[in-house]
Amino acid sequence: MKKKIILLTVVVAVMTSMSTVLAEQSPAATKPALFETGGAEVTDYTNMKSAGKVEAVLSKARQAAAEETGLALGARSVGPGTETAVNYVFIDGNTGYFYEKSPIFDREKLYVYEVKAESLQNTPVGVEAALVTDLPNGIGGKAVVNKNGSYINATVRTAVQSQLSGAPSGATYIYSGFSGTGRKYDGTNNNFPVEADMGLQYSNAYGYVKWTPVLGFYNGIHNNGSFLSGYEKVQYKNGFKGGTDVNLTAYRNVNGNTRLSISGYAVCPDSACSQTADTYLTSIMEFANTNVTSVSKWKMLATIAGSENVTGHIYTEFKNVNLDGAAQTPTKEAEDYATVSISGSTVTINVSHD
Repeated sequence: MKKKIILLTVVVAVMTSMSTVLAEQSPAATKPALFETGGAEVTDYTNMKSAGKVEAVLSKARQAAAEETGLALGARSVGPGTETAVNYVFIDGNTGYFYEKSPIFDREKLYVYEVKAESLQNTPVGVEAALVTDLPNGIGGKAVVNKNGSYINATVRTAVQSQLSGAPSGATYIYSGFSGTGRKYDGTNNNFPVEADMGLQYSNAYGYVKWTPVLGFYNGIHNNGSFLSGYEKVQYKNGFKGGTDVNLTAYRNVNGNTRLSISGYAVCPDSACSQTADTYLTSIMEFANTNVTSVSKWKMLATIAGSENVTGHIYTEFKNVNLDGAAQTPTKEAEDYATVSISGSTVTINVSHD
């Protein structure tokens, strides 16, 4: 009998990956401001033309890149002299920033854009029920660690095409995240139930399998970092390779912000895939001023979203699961057309529905 998978999450089907960060321009789009500052090439679709703010974000991006790239390279064997790329997405209120550093660029690039957040305040079921609910029209498996902590880290195995039979591109996910307490979006409550979904979304766009970073955050509104129509410019075509291990770290609070960091081998050295070459990529996504003070549950999932009769396959492993560096043995929470197996600090999830 099919068992319902209980997800303390906002609707997974509406999560948006970095593939939506940079997309096709609307004919009515405002012409962006183009300028250079802090040694970077800036494309500003908001036309706020604030060099001071841009330079502050550049500094933040460079600091995050130094921190996360160092940790990632220390966590795995990467050949001497390996050229690395960095993506950094920073969501600050209604403004988003996409920073990119690539071995094929002669300078860093920064895009400034408007963010669209979806309010869930007036949902008929209310805030709490919207969080604690069956996965709407989807299947998957879930394991959890019921502890507080500052971050969860794991080596995550991405699925290859043969393990994704029937899985819909853009609606198939491998992710971590947490349920916790933090700041409500309007600042009126610092003990508000918050939820973060942090991981990877499968895409076969442009003819190749890849896994793009995804972060959905709920603190009274659901914010996933997508662009407002009219400000999209270039398509994010890159992603992590299928059938490889990536290092995933989900932080509840880094200087008041919630951060996702994923490192591993990507298909291309830049977001537009101007050339294809295996490149070690560190991808960071960060939401400002979430002020998450505690976590009640860390999660690990593989899911397929869609209709009530969604079909497909997905396989993943979360290896060496740890909280704040201490190894953990997760517990199985739910299986919906899925098998969740746990061995020590490794979680294996195999989702299958024909």
